[in-house]
Amino acid sequence: MYRFSTVRMSKVLVLSQATLEISTDYLCKWMRYFKMPYVRLNGEDLFELESLSELPQNEEVGIAWYRRRIHAFPGLQYELKEAHFENKRTLGDFFNAEFRTLFNYILEKIAPQKWVNDPAMSMRLNKLFVLQLAEDKGLAIPKTEVLTTKKAVADFISQYPQAIIKPLSEVIFLEDSKDMHYNMLSKLLDAKGLKYVPERFFPSLIQEAVAKKMEIRVFYLYGKFYAMAIYSQNNKNTKNDFRNYDHKRPNRTVPYQLPITISTKLEALMQALGFNTGSIDLILTPQGEYVFLEINPEGQFGMVSHPCNYYLEREMALTFKHKISNEA
Repeated sequence: MYRFSTVRMSKVLVLSQATLEISTDYLCKWMRYFKMPYVRLNGEDLFELESLSELPQNEEVGIAWYRRRIHAFPGLQYELKEAHFENKRTLGDFFNAEFRTLFNYILEKIAPQKWVNDPAMSMRLNKLFVLQLAEDKGLAIPKTEVLTTKKAVADFISQYPQAIIKPLSEVIFLEDSKDMHYNMLSKLLDAKGLKYVPERFFPSLIQEAVAKKMEIRVFYLYGKFYAMAIYSQNNKNTKNDFRNYDHKRPNRTVPYQLPITISTKLEALMQALGFNTGSIDLILTPQGEYVFLEINPEGQFGMVSHPCNYYLEREMALTFKHKISNEA
């Protein structure tokens, strides 16, 4: 469990997880280098909690960054008298709800103005709402629908010959009993693929497949934009979704400068959402149009930081230092 130092100065609070958080690890190293008082509270630490008094107090925190909640519950063991799939799932939902209540208590304890991003908005972020808001701010977006029938899909494809199918929420990763891993990625659908579509199905997000010259991943940090061009269209593996990484033939990635007109609209969008950091995905079409895809306030930014030599973890640490110095 963490311990607060005795220095009478506001601290940076980082809510994260213990593993798979390289960017957070680097940020903490930079904060130590700059001798900044900070607390990193991983979700796993809550399983060692002895009393609520151990949680960070509002008066001790100058700035708080909600990075991650948790990856997996450590040491959670239970046994049912009879193996029952529905009971096991219900119990899992219960443990998630219990943990979420405790974690959300921390979010409520810290004053709203101290959060880097509005945590409530981060947790309830709605992809459809963000697309609508982006369009309201003057950004181009793909034609987007939520459909439930094969006929509706056929009508959509008659207007947009190629479509992209993606989750309404976030992608998940599955694992079978043989330790095989399966990624849920965006999929291309055209008239030939209609034969595989059932007559009725669960409400699904469908978008026109926007032709791209390149993809652009942007990290936003308190009014500054750090952009990277990804030449994903030159590789069949990554053409539809750059997350389908080709480790043998990686995409070429280079630093990129956004036009002021686009960065101004993106900043207005981030401010409307209450976000001071986040990853933004764009497409640049062959005709030179910038098309907005989505925002992820928890998006990985190491993939932009290191190839482009932006040293974003250092920039973030310096930004936080400036914030707590002014607050103190």
